[in-house]
Amino acid sequence: MPSASEAQVQIRLVAKQPKYVVPDAPIVVPQQLQRYGLSEIVNHLLGTETPVPFDFLVDGQFLRESIASYLKAKNLSAENILTLEYVESMLPPTEIASYSHDDWISSVAASSESRFAVGSYDGMVRVWNAQGECEHELRAHQAAVKSVAAIRDSSRRGKVELISGSQDQTAIAWGTKDKELRPLYIARGHTGSIDAVAINPANTHFVTASTDATIRFWNLAVPKQSESDQTVSGDAEPVSKKQKKANVNIKGKIAIGTLSGHVGPVTGVCFNGDQESQIFSGGWDHSVRTWDVASGVNVTTSLCDKVVLDVAYSTQSRLVATGHADRAVRLWDPRSQDSTVVKLRLSSHKGFVTSVAWAPNSAYMLASASHDSTVKLWDIRSRTPLYTVHATNDEDKGKKLLALDWHKSRLLAGGEGKSLRIHAFSDRAQNAPDSQD
Repeated sequence: MPSASEAQVQIRLVAKQPKYVVPDAPIVVPQQLQRYGLSEIVNHLLGTETPVPFDFLVDGQFLRESIASYLKAKNLSAENILTLEYVESMLPPTEIASYSHDDWISSVAASSESRFAVGSYDGMVRVWNAQGECEHELRAHQAAVKSVAAIRDSSRRGKVELISGSQDQTAIAWGTKDKELRPLYIARGHTGSIDAVAINPANTHFVTASTDATIRFWNLAVPKQSESDQTVSGDAEPVSKKQKKANVNIKGKIAIGTLSGHVGPVTGVCFNGDQESQIFSGGWDHSVRTWDVASGVNVTTSLCDKVVLDVAYSTQSRLVATGHADRAVRLWDPRSQDSTVVKLRLSSHKGFVTSVAWAPNSAYMLASASHDSTVKLWDIRSRTPLYTVHATNDEDKGKKLLALDWHKSRLLAGGEGKSLRIHAFSDRAQNAPDSQD
């Protein structure tokens, strides 16, 4: 009987990226091989001059142990041919910049790879460029800014470019006028802090989620005249590049619909990018809800063990990801007949998961931020994170993260450390296609 180090198994190597396809005839390899040894075999078969790192999947899950350990765990015979799908490994992100703020960062939103909006507990929204310059400091809220949402369209001069929500129970729409970002209108109606804001992909409507247990639905367009009972007056001029402050009148905005059903604060909301009349929300009542905003109907309600802190939808995987107070990330499939059942639970964080963000061009890649001061990168085909990203600055180490956004090659994070942490992915990591059909 061969020893464990001598035991062999037949494998078949398959790839869905054409440039990496090798003959799929079975080959015999040692059972003790792990990812690195299998990568060497694939690179040898490909004849690559520079080795390419690969990950390997068995039945849709990443191989994170030796083949022998996998066979034993699954109670499989070594006499069977094992099919291994290989995909190009994703490289870890690199922290390329850190922008300091005066107070905790509550939310971040990238409008491009070189322009970032940051909401802060000092009541301000700051807009940064890639050179580390704060282009705008937006003052109009009377309390902490809890949420920001940015429109990724550079042609929207004179129209709404970003929305901020605040503990002052208002949301403010900002747009460029006279080369400065200024408030275009103020949305009133909530009776609690606005903790989440989302803009639909068509840039026609937005939703706000509040501690008053409601979600409100708004038209994004700038009104010709105030829609509320009276126009709000305030110190609304942004301070930027020696511009003087001035009192201006801000048009009022009222919601076109209110969604009620949550019991307690609503902490996360997002649009279904494939069906824009549908949104998803989560809150302190341990529920994840699907709504039809046109009718105001709560279509489905899914319950889980702990408070929901954030919600994100992927148009690539068509799954909803949620971050929770029990340190877990959960995935839900709203298309499933039993959409109220958790599809996958990801556990690795050591603190509340405060924010989640899907990779823009992948059905599998997901990021999460936590009170444990880390960002974790997941490939949802595995239950263990691909990478854990720690703070590099001493001031940020051990500080709670509260905000996260992923736009193209940029991953943004911020929180108690008062720094906007900007991470970049390599072109290879961004351009490697999924192995999804």
